[in-house]
Amino acid sequence: MLQAVEDVSNMLSKEKEASKNSLIAKLEAVADESERARLEPFKPNKQKTEDLNSLLNTLKVDGKKPKNKPPAPKLAPVKVEDIYGAQPSGIFSKAHFKEESSAVSGLATWDMLYQRELELAVTHPPANGFQQMIQWTKQGKVWQFPIDNEQGLDQEAQVGFHEHVFLEPHLKPWCPRRGPVRHFMELVVVGLSKNPYLTVAQKKEHINWFRDFFEAKRSILIDTGAIPDITTKSSPSIST
Repeated sequence: MLQAVEDVSNMLSKEKEASKNSLIAKLEAVADESERARLEPFKPNKQKTEDLNSLLNTLKVDGKKPKNKPPAPKLAPVKVEDIYGAQPSGIFSKAHFKEESSAVSGLATWDMLYQRELELAVTHPPANGFQQMIQWTKQGKVWQFPIDNEQGLDQEAQVGFHEHVFLEPHLKPWCPRRGPVRHFMELVVVGLSKNPYLTVAQKKEHINWFRDFFEAKRSILIDTGAIPDITTKSSPSIST
């Protein structure tokens, strides 16, 4: 791959170093993006990790030994009289209390806390290991069975396998049929077709970046003979 980059850079004699650095930087960016996509399924859920850390931070373990408290002083027994034996005062006999209107809505915070109390009342901790595994599966903490190596790639479920592998048709409209540019792009296409961590849209985006890069250098490539001049020849070129 580096030799192909060197061959293409030699064709761009006026901007050899800048073009070489740009192509190498783009290839390294593709490799870094693939590495991030490969490691993405194994990253822990940040929100769940923060929730667990906040829960653990609230738990404090007191390692100090309890101090011996002095015995409570003994009080003399209190004589309890019958509180219902006296004559009622009757101050509330003529009182009228207003009933709460059902049209008045409660606070959203209280409603939320009430729903949370209901959920906690009916939600019980797992009684055994099987229930715990079921709960973790529903929460997305463990793999779903049967194991599928494409689990979580819902976006690519509607994309055919051939669109990942056969990428050469994306070179036909603009890439020359032979020469260092063609050889370089064939290596790029082969590498992208074997990359299982990028989506089809990402692969097309990388190919379009190289197309725009060579299109910007079109005049230099014509002067060096890397691509034919469409004004004198009918052979396919970058712009056709």
